[in-house]
Amino acid sequence: MPIPQPVMPAPDLDFDVNDAAKRYLDAARNLGDRSYWPVRMFVATNLFLRHLDIFDNDQDPGPQFVELFSDAAQLLEQARTSGVCGDYFSAADAPAMNDDRFEKEISGLFSDIWVGLTDDIYFDQSYNFTRTRFERSDVDPVAFFTDKVVLDAGCGSGKFSAAIARLGAAKVIGMDIGEKGLDFAREQARKVPYGDRLDYRLGSLLDIPLDDASVDIVWSNGVIHHTLGYERCIEEFARVTRPGGHLFLYVNGRYGLFELLLDTIRPANEGIPRALFQHYLHLLGINSGRIYFMMDCFYAPYEWKAGEEVKALLTKHGYSQILQLLRGVEIDAIEQITAGRPYASAKYGEGQLKYIAQKVA
Repeated sequence: MPIPQPVMPAPDLDFDVNDAAKRYLDAARNLGDRSYWPVRMFVATNLFLRHLDIFDNDQDPGPQFVELFSDAAQLLEQARTSGVCGDYFSAADAPAMNDDRFEKEISGLFSDIWVGLTDDIYFDQSYNFTRTRFERSDVDPVAFFTDKVVLDAGCGSGKFSAAIARLGAAKVIGMDIGEKGLDFAREQARKVPYGDRLDYRLGSLLDIPLDDASVDIVWSNGVIHHTLGYERCIEEFARVTRPGGHLFLYVNGRYGLFELLLDTIRPANEGIPRALFQHYLHLLGINSGRIYFMMDCFYAPYEWKAGEEVKALLTKHGYSQILQLLRGVEIDAIEQITAGRPYASAKYGEGQLKYIAQKVA
């Protein structure tokens, strides 16, 4: 299957923004020597943190993004021309990316991020965010999950599996391709009284090792856009969902400046070991939840689809009554778009696409 690739220039964005992003990416790629890794990490980190400030104000983000990328490019260009590094530590060519290596890289990336989560973020924040997102969208999460058998498809560390069990699910099967994350999830389950309702298993979403129509709800939270089989995952979700059961699906929509940022910063980090970058962020004292978000953005490939494309796939594979959750917590892009915050659509495009769909009986 094809590896998801960034798409540049970004459609429907100002030409100057695309130009500035390309300048930054070219400058980063010109610093291939390993001795430049620290300056590339410094620039990428501050570029990302500055974008949060831009998104937090109500001014036109386009000119601010031009300045953001231009400043980053200029710093990298100056590092190159300064002569401070002499190309003594040329980086070895990375091995070719194939299907097996892709899965190992993705599972390794997220496993390393998840095991750094603190208990307050792992248990309380995940539970509170899930409850708030449902309730603000007029869905009762307790009624939705109580006494249900739920598959957390791509559970990672199990933080949302734990939240779903806490909301009343009879059983939550947390499934992932990363053993390290699953081991961490099992350790976490021992800390809570509802841990006996959590069952963690190794398995691929492209070929889910469960019987047909065996679960009441499939929960897929920000996973399938990182896989090599976006539609195949939905097909498998439909297979294991009982007639009348439900799918909760979260994927990222199109497009906005946020997608441009991610599709620029990821290739700009090529060659820098993710473990080194993650260690660097820890040394800066960034909290575990923010590091999770940043490493996801810095290293995980995305396959972006528009909302209409996603709904068409759900319908194709036997789901109906598709409800989009248009509310969230304050930091959610979809919450800002729905609230009509100035320039929210320019920043986030469609934002997070979150759907509850019912399997046709």
